[in-house]
Amino acid sequence: MRRIGFAVLLTLLLAIAACAEATDDDATDDVAEPEPTPTEEIAEEPTPEPTATPVPDDEDDAIHDDDDDAVEPEDDATDDDATEDTADLSERVDTITENVVEMRGLELLEDIDLIVMTQDELRDYLEDSIELEQHEIDRDWLLRLIPDPDEDVEQMLIDLQVADVGGFYDPETGETVVVSDDDELSAMEEVFLAHEIVHALQDQHFDLGRLESLLPDGDAALSFRSMLEGDAVISQQQYAETYLDEEQQMEYQQDAMAAQQDEETMAAIEDIPSYYLETFVFPYSAGPEFMSQVVGDDLNNMDEYIENPPVSTYQVINSQAYIAGELDDPVDVEMPDLGDRLGDTWEMSEEGTFGAFTLFMILFENEATDPVVAFDGWSGDWYEFYISEDDQSLVAVSTVWEDEDQAAAYEDQLLETMADYDEEDGVWMADDRYHVVIQDGDTLNLMSSTDPDALLDAADMQ
Repeated sequence: MRRIGFAVLLTLLLAIAACAEATDDDATDDVAEPEPTPTEEIAEEPTPEPTATPVPDDEDDAIHDDDDDAVEPEDDATDDDATEDTADLSERVDTITENVVEMRGLELLEDIDLIVMTQDELRDYLEDSIELEQHEIDRDWLLRLIPDPDEDVEQMLIDLQVADVGGFYDPETGETVVVSDDDELSAMEEVFLAHEIVHALQDQHFDLGRLESLLPDGDAALSFRSMLEGDAVISQQQYAETYLDEEQQMEYQQDAMAAQQDEETMAAIEDIPSYYLETFVFPYSAGPEFMSQVVGDDLNNMDEYIENPPVSTYQVINSQAYIAGELDDPVDVEMPDLGDRLGDTWEMSEEGTFGAFTLFMILFENEATDPVVAFDGWSGDWYEFYISEDDQSLVAVSTVWEDEDQAAAYEDQLLETMADYDEEDGVWMADDRYHVVIQDGDTLNLMSSTDPDALLDAADMQ
């Protein structure tokens, strides 16, 4: 699945905007702590470079009349204005960059490569760069994370990001993008640009490209991304408090309130399956919550957790215990040879980690009474997804817990979500999906398939 780079979200940052009001001389510099939101992996993949708008630069590009004579402009005012606007924007970007560098305490090693996109250009860019594979949707549907495998989720993701993305940084190209339909940056766009400049500085000092190397450990990738967004969100907030004057603060508040009520944004949020929405926003909520506990009065305190980030969403959510050194890294999870059990007509399509966050979402999406048991005692997991020659599918998830009681607690919640399903010989059936749940000490296995016979083979229940 491809998504744009490290984006800044309008709706997620509205709450932060509320903290960016003008402060008195005796106000403290403490950073407000955002509330955590319970929110699969977000795999960062290279995206194509945006195409610049062509500008006529010779006679062949000129506008001609019926006699093929070039229409001469009445004056050079338009060109002069454009040049002046470009110069003004460049100067403002330089100032914003200097402010961010000073505030964040990271030296600028390379100039910021800024691109300003309109929303229409962003949509074109996303349509070229986002590709959601059907097997990803089928996998999530099998696990009951989404309600309908036939929905156009890819288009939903595009619509959401067009409506909700104020800018992004692409580590593949080194480009910093601000989304604006105006020639000048508003106060909110300035703050969003500051957010993306933080990502550019992170890349120059900590190499954001290593995110891709974490795959297929999607849980570790989401955790790393959470540290990056935690830094950028907190830095953005401090930028707004420090560098916006009183008039800009007011403009920022008004624009934030307007964005919160934007019908296109609200419609995009309502349409997308909540699992994808929560995954999308997890780094922007859990990340700042984590970083707020370590930042203190020096933004450089966050550097340690970007250089050596948590490697699981379990560690991100249980941040106090992780920061105190009380949490171990996830254990390696061994899977049975499912390929051998399933036979030659099946092929593994993908494998990786889900993490405690996705295990939580499986319970949450299916209305378990206590889904937070996913964040209590999780020690590791691994999944494999298979597709057959006749387009049947099967996913197997093996989870390890600190002890068998915690494995049993998750099993109880999982089976509770299937209470209304038909059951026969340990196979739970509903909506053309078949499920088995098997506990063995501290290990709990969940297998789901569209093919009941293949499910029994995979679970070694034949």
